[in-house]
Amino acid sequence: MHEVRTVAADGIEGVIRALPDPGALLDAAGQLFGHWMQLRLPVDRLVFPATVDRIRFHGPPPAPHALLSVTARVREVRDVTVRGDLELCDAAGRVWARIDGWTYRRFGADERVWPMKFTPEVCGIGEPQPAGWCLARRRWTDPASQELVMRRYLGAAERAAYERLAPRARAPWLLGRIAAKDALRQLLWDGGAGPVFPVEVPVGNDPSGRPVVGGALAAGVRLSIAHKDRLAVAIVHPGRRVGIDVEPVTADPGALIRVALTPDELRLAEELAARDATGLPAALTALWCAKEAAAKAHGTGLGGRPRDWRVTDDPGSGPGSLRVASPDRRGGPSYPVRTAPLPEDHVVAWTAHPAAPSPVPSHLMETSHDHHR
Repeated sequence: MHEVRTVAADGIEGVIRALPDPGALLDAAGQLFGHWMQLRLPVDRLVFPATVDRIRFHGPPPAPHALLSVTARVREVRDVTVRGDLELCDAAGRVWARIDGWTYRRFGADERVWPMKFTPEVCGIGEPQPAGWCLARRRWTDPASQELVMRRYLGAAERAAYERLAPRARAPWLLGRIAAKDALRQLLWDGGAGPVFPVEVPVGNDPSGRPVVGGALAAGVRLSIAHKDRLAVAIVHPGRRVGIDVEPVTADPGALIRVALTPDELRLAEELAARDATGLPAALTALWCAKEAAAKAHGTGLGGRPRDWRVTDDPGSGPGSLRVASPDRRGGPSYPVRTAPLPEDHVVAWTAHPAAPSPVPSHLMETSHDHHR
């Protein structure tokens, strides 16, 4: 690409330089056309060439390094494609080639996916939260866009695990990995690390199915993941066990009360609903999520006995604060848990970090460049 001269509502003009490699000249023309989409499309600006109807040449190939002017006219913009015609002219203004019906495929790319495409080592799709956990939303609408995101985030072993999943299970699983990797990378960045690619913080599972952090950059960091519908959440800590859960607000409060809550917890939910103006279904769901998060941090899960995990109010710790006692007969710990509403009528609960968290281990403060040197 030599020069971009004009960008209009229906096209773009510029100058490209011929390179000696076969196909490079037409590729450069297509790059100019694609640049119009990057500049003018409001969303889904991530594009790749898909098809061409016809190419007509009107002379021999230009000499290497010769300059040609290109005019690309946009004929049609659809939800998943952009179609246009291109004309390439030599320095004397003679038409050298015409390309009809060059069609580009659009992929889902909003304000978070778009920069991640270019600099995945310093930004991500996940939305780190001040409380130390990360939210990931499904920001694509089709399998092809999902595939592009997957290839930015997963290493070879993780891709193999992804491919073994049933097609419908892949999107939520991938969202969980995105939330986890972006939570891990945020911890590293906050500790002074340099650029960290998502594949540098692999996430696997131990024999019991719990997620574990692999690789050297974040070795020893504790991790918890949850996903539901089009959302995923993850929380990390350099030393302490953590737990997190996300659920849609219950559509059947009666069933949740019968299965999971004690009479005291029902009264607590009613108090929370009145105090926070969230509605009883949301308050009930928050208590359920709190039990799930605490049981994950405990390392056992609910074990089919959700009523044995007792939730009490913890108003002195701020809005949405609860405390969950484990059923361990040996005097097991209780867990401070925070809850909050999420988009799309969901609730999240996570084990709260202490006011003075453990210092980040020194190995997490190395830059990724130093680690690989």
